[in-house]
Amino acid sequence: MVRDVRIGSCVVGDGRPPLFLGEIGALFNRDLALAETLIDRVAAVARDSQVLPVMLKGEILHDPDICLDDDTVETFQSKSGNRRQERYRALIERKCVSLDDYARLIAHARGAGLELVMSVYDFAGADFAKDQGIVAIKIASSNVTHLPLIRHCAGLGIPLIIDDGRASLAEIDRAVRVARDAGCDDLVLQHSPDGHPAPPGNHNLRSLRTLSGTFGVPNGLSDHHSGTDMLTLAIGLGTHLIEKNVVGDDQALEQDYAISAGVDDLAGLIGRLEACWLALGDRWRDVNNTEGLIATSARMGLVTRRQVAAGETMSPETVGFAFPARGIRVEDFDRVQGWRFRAALDAGSVIGWGDVDA
Repeated sequence: MVRDVRIGSCVVGDGRPPLFLGEIGALFNRDLALAETLIDRVAAVARDSQVLPVMLKGEILHDPDICLDDDTVETFQSKSGNRRQERYRALIERKCVSLDDYARLIAHARGAGLELVMSVYDFAGADFAKDQGIVAIKIASSNVTHLPLIRHCAGLGIPLIIDDGRASLAEIDRAVRVARDAGCDDLVLQHSPDGHPAPPGNHNLRSLRTLSGTFGVPNGLSDHHSGTDMLTLAIGLGTHLIEKNVVGDDQALEQDYAISAGVDDLAGLIGRLEACWLALGDRWRDVNNTEGLIATSARMGLVTRRQVAAGETMSPETVGFAFPARGIRVEDFDRVQGWRFRAALDAGSVIGWGDVDA
């Protein structure tokens, strides 16, 4: 059984619409004006969403020393397949934002009515997020084995989202035990498919159910696909949380833009995901619900197969079936077979209860 987890104003768990996290992370490349524009656009979609709760997802990337200053190279590509390489430390440096600037962005998001979830990479960033009133902290995929960071974040008294990040089930179990031992029971385990972008065969979306079934916590998907198909599949599999990058130009050649949604497409994406959620419905349909029915869906009723005389017997020889059921319904044929006609009827006549005797 999955334990409900409250993240801010949203309860995440079975039978509830999945929480959508619009991820701007460090994708704005230190352009605070762009970040504020993205925040405003996400906020507008959140206000218009009728079904899915929408929150902002960011990250506290403030210290370039979380990366070695060496010759490690990062490779990324655009959705069209063009590739670029960049020294990893240089990439981190051009994305780092001061804590003061993060405070500005957080205040802007809060003023726009958004609740925030943040990834953190060090103790200082975690403490800052807590002080800023972030509703949940995420341990990014690269840090699923960073037990000191997990332990520290788990002790902050707010929900924790742990990304599975190519981890084995044994490694995830260890991370979960460390978090729980540190006092955090409000856990969500998020599946992160391999690749940026991840091809369909790398998604293993059944892992979502494995995570919840094994650990009894809500599951989530960090979407690494270049499109949005995997999000709809995840909803069908019962995921509880969805994270998708949101950028201004999703066709640009920039890190993680190949797995991003353009902000102009965000409202349409949320609408499609809401439709998928609503389509799941209940465990069985309400057969009395006729909402949206515009075509004939009537069942068959009994009619005379030929002209019949008074006293003749109801049988397959005298009785036929036709849409719609104006008199005796087809499901009652076994009951009335052998009864007699009270009066003569022409061929093709509707047979009503007043036309026959037992």
